[in-house]
Amino acid sequence: MPTLSYTATGFPDGSPAGLSGTQQLNFTWSELVWAAITVGRAGVSHVVQFGLFSAYEIVYRAALVYANIMETAGAGLFRSAAYDGLDPSEKGAVSYFLGLTPSKLFAERCLQVPWLLHLDVYRAQLSVVLGPGRSRPDLVGQDCNGEWVVIESKGRTHGLDAAALEKAKAQSQRVRRISGAVPKFRMGVQSYFESSRLCLSIDDPNGYGEIDLPITREMVEHEYYRPFRGWLDESDDVETLAIGDRIYLVRREPRFDLAVGLDAGRYKRLPTGKIQVAAAENVPASGDRFVGKDGVLVVLGTRWSAERMRQQPENRPSLGL
Repeated sequence: MPTLSYTATGFPDGSPAGLSGTQQLNFTWSELVWAAITVGRAGVSHVVQFGLFSAYEIVYRAALVYANIMETAGAGLFRSAAYDGLDPSEKGAVSYFLGLTPSKLFAERCLQVPWLLHLDVYRAQLSVVLGPGRSRPDLVGQDCNGEWVVIESKGRTHGLDAAALEKAKAQSQRVRRISGAVPKFRMGVQSYFESSRLCLSIDDPNGYGEIDLPITREMVEHEYYRPFRGWLDESDDVETLAIGDRIYLVRREPRFDLAVGLDAGRYKRLPTGKIQVAAAENVPASGDRFVGKDGVLVVLGTRWSAERMRQQPENRPSLGL
């Protein structure tokens, strides 16, 4: 099982034990892929509102994980030879994405925050509040109790960059309130490779700035689930899967050894689509499976096994790109 080492500082007294000192997160590859495909990014929401591109975006994010990260026998996550072979501009883009992914993983696991979206998703609505050319945090989201969090995420290839982490903290502090409520946490997060091993540093600084964001829970949910509705709407072969007392609508992509689904209740709360939820069948869910608190399901097949993911990407079975 893969592990991620992280160091958390600055969280207030009384915070859970996982928010202090150096800790380890143990997770599955399906959970990591879940984090990769669900974390909101600038511009993506406006592309994947069209169903066909939802599929492209979801498999593209999964493929980025597959190509650039590998597991070692000691269960740590290391950058792959494919990552090291990228040119500097490509590394910048991939390291940013790989920074967002463990940020989302940490947010759900340690903060009970399953919903995170990039602020630029709301660029049109927030243009007056944010102003042109002003620094801002990457991500806003809510925990399971409805409390807000703010995260600025950075990614670095060569070790912890203290100056970049300080900048991330300052950007997260710029937000004062969201929908009139004071955020529970404002965090600077940096993902970085230390001797090629992926690590995470998180700081929750004191203080806040002057930005009040008029973002509501309804706005978050609408944008968050849009790509998964498109993913399902575009397929003619959606299955129903019963897990416990929940029914999930699932689309499989055999070429990528990947299936992604959505809690049927979450789907039905969205605008009416073409899918009619029938009686659930217990569709076999082979391989590694994870269900997020957001109701998004990820199932990975044998190409994503620990044995395969300990090999360099060029030595694994290729995905169907």
